[in-house]
Formats: sequence, structure tokens, C-alpha cells
Amino acid sequence: MGIIDNKKVSKLEFRQLRYFFHIAELEHFGKAAERLHIAQPALTRQVKQLEEEIGVELFERLPRGVKLTAAGHVFFAQTRDLLAQCDKMVKLTQQVSRGQSGLLRIGFADGVTFNKTFCEILRSFRQSYPDVVLDLIPATSLEQADLISHRDLDLAFVYWLPKGHSLKSIQFEEEELMLAVSKSSALAKRKTLTIKDVGDYPIVWFPRANSPGYYDLIVSRFERNGCSLNVVQEGNNESTMLSLVSADIGATFITESALRRKPDDVVFIPVTDLHAKLSVKAMWNGDDKNPALKEFVAAIKRAV
Repeated sequence: MGIIDNKKVSKLEFRQLRYFFHIAELEHFGKAAERLHIAQPALTRQVKQLEEEIGVELFERLPRGVKLTAAGHVFFAQTRDLLAQCDKMVKLTQQVSRGQSGLLRIGFADGVTFNKTFCEILRSFRQSYPDVVLDLIPATSLEQADLISHRDLDLAFVYWLPKGHSLKSIQFEEEELMLAVSKSSALAKRKTLTIKDVGDYPIVWFPRANSPGYYDLIVSRFERNGCSLNVVQEGNNESTMLSLVSADIGATFITESALRRKPDDVVFIPVTDLHAKLSVKAMWNGDDKNPALKEFVAAIKRAV
């Protein structure tokens, strides 16, 4: 047998490689046939065809068994790696189809990161599906709605759902809004407050475009009590606004779950007549075929 013909190599069959591998590992045609549950003559014929295809003798035939030739040792090492890679490929493909692997793009509003249930969902999913890569993307509720519609997110954690949407959603938490003030503020000595107590106080707030629903909710509560928001500084997210409150720039409204990571020099005070709550929701496209999404939604439902 001479030089390998590249045209013949393309005709190799996967089963022939498997047969060769087991014979080489056991150094015996009969034992390999038993392991593979095929007749020995058929196995011998397949390996002979393999040798003819590549133009190389892979085995030295002995009175009892076989052993690899020098070329056979090289072919065995390459075959072993190839079969291992194929097994890995099949396993990964099956994992992705079952939602046990792959990529999941998840958006979240800044304030949601304060929420205990949100953290528990991520922790539980990570423990159950360690091979699923979570791409966590911070964005406002409106930005996430846009990302969902353009298929740039698989799932979003938001406070507000877009009007007229056709998305699937789950509400899993409802949080009271409280006033966050610096400990150096005169309001910090109060156990509770009313809207009129806050009416003239400087407020740190966010641009309405970031979350019109949230913005209008607070404004309407003030207007109902004959007051208006005295906004002196804007911040784009709750983390920034809390930092500004800590610097005694003003007060801000914040969800009660933010108590978990508020600055030490900031206190939260209930506003008894505010009667405002924010609902934390998860939303996603119902026709999203990502198998990992199905498992993540199941994790949310278990948490709820």
C-alpha cells in the first residue's frame, strides 16, 4: 500500500472509524465484534475497506490478535480525538435543544437588581443550568421593550409593559415606594411623611423619557394633593439618584427593596398617602424558540 489518496479519504465512513477504534483498543477482532454486537467477518471486512480507502495498513495481524502499525498508532490517536469531539458535539447539541446550554440575553431595569426574588431567580437558574451563558444587560423598561421587539433580548425584567404589546409576561413582585432622604435632612427624624410634607422639598428625579408611566404616577399623586415635584437634579437610574441623596442634593422616591443596598447615610421613610406601588414583571416574545428561555420562564414561575 502506498501514499494516501485524498479523494479516497473523503469516502471514509464514521462507523469504520468506530470499528477501527475498538479493535485498536482491544487488539483483537473477536473481542471488538462482541463489544460492538456485530459479526466478526463483517467487522473484518469493514476494516479491510478502511485500509484500502486510505491506502495504509493499520494493523499487523498476529496469530492471536492484532497490533497497530506505526501508521496505525497515528491514525488511532487522531481517531480517538475525532470520536471524542463528535461525542462532545452531540452532547452540546442535545443540551442546547433541552435548554441546558446556550445563550440567554436578559435585560433588567436598574431598580430590579434590588429585588430579592430577582436575585433568587438568577441564583436558582445558574445552579440548575450552569452551562447556559447569561448575558445580563441593564436598560430602562422602555429600552428593553425596544430590544425585545428587535429580538436583541430573550427576556426583560421591567416595571412597565409597553402599551398595546403582544408579549407574554409574568408579574412576580409588587413593591411599595418610599422616600429616601439623607440622614442630615430635617425629614430624616420623621417616622412617616405625607405628600404635603414633601411638596416643597428638593427632589432628585429622572427624565420622564426614561419611564413615563413611573414618572406620571408620582406626578399625579402630588397633583391630587395640590402639590408639584420640586425637581432640582436628574439622575438616569436609582443607583445614581441614591448617591445624590447621600450627598444631600435632595430626596427621591425608591422601591422598598432598595433597602438592601442603600448608602449608610440614607434613610427610607414611608409616605402614608402616596399609595403607589411598582410591579416587577418579566416579559418575552411568545414565539421565541430559544430552549433556554423556556427553562428560565419555568424558573420564574417556580419563584412566583
